[in-house]
Amino acid sequence: MQGRVLPFGWWAIACGLCWGWIGCGDGAGAPAEALARVGEHVLTANLVAQRIPQGLNMDDSTTAANRYVDQWMREQILIAQAEAALSPEETAFDEELTAYRNALLLHAFKERYINERLDTEVSEEEALSFYNVNQASFMLSDYAVRALFINAPETAVMDTIPQAFAEVDSTGMLEIERWCVENGAIYGLDGDTWWTLSAFTKEVPMNFYRTESQLSSRRLVDFEADGRHFLVRFLEHALKDEVAPFSAVRSEVVEMIVHRRQQELLLAMEEQLVLKAWAEGDAEKFD
Repeated sequence: MQGRVLPFGWWAIACGLCWGWIGCGDGAGAPAEALARVGEHVLTANLVAQRIPQGLNMDDSTTAANRYVDQWMREQILIAQAEAALSPEETAFDEELTAYRNALLLHAFKERYINERLDTEVSEEEALSFYNVNQASFMLSDYAVRALFINAPETAVMDTIPQAFAEVDSTGMLEIERWCVENGAIYGLDGDTWWTLSAFTKEVPMNFYRTESQLSSRRLVDFEADGRHFLVRFLEHALKDEVAPFSAVRSEVVEMIVHRRQQELLLAMEEQLVLKAWAEGDAEKFD
């Protein structure tokens, strides 16, 4: 039997209603706030309310609640069938459940331990030192570039934009950016982002036939393709199969340093707890 779902502002009313199988010859009955039952399992309004996202209006809440109730009933029916069809040996999951619970416990404990103790601040000096010692970890498999680019509609009136873009410095960048916004252009003007060449050419369909020479040039590249007008200025580049520039991999360096700190922190914690357990007689090994 499926109970109906009431709007969530009316739980007090729901608790006072008598549903078809409450005190009506359906065995022991169900709680007054029950919304559904499958066998001996009862789904209450309180449990459903915990599963519904906050901030929904009344109609959306009711729809979400009905969907959850239907899904819960379907799952319980299938579980009941599985339990009836499988032998006790086939449903003996004690070891698996214990292992899963232990994994969840350890994960939650380690996560809280790390959050409370891990220092995530990495100085420039430490990051650069790590980079220098571990350069083999930062080899490029593709060319890398820092570049400024504009990808404008072919119909946009460029006027003085190419010359301004070729000569622009940080003081004139706001005017260029304003023009891009007004003309619906896609642009990259921060100059700090490093791109792999394969990723860059997805934004700017530039043909490379003398790659190293073209990337070395700091002159304006001005061309049209696919009904768009492109302006490109390369600011810096790095060659494939060489070590990536530090600025290109700094965030990766920081992540690696923090990860190493995390592993060292967890290992120290584990060693400390193991030694403590042995010293206090809480652990022993039998021959």
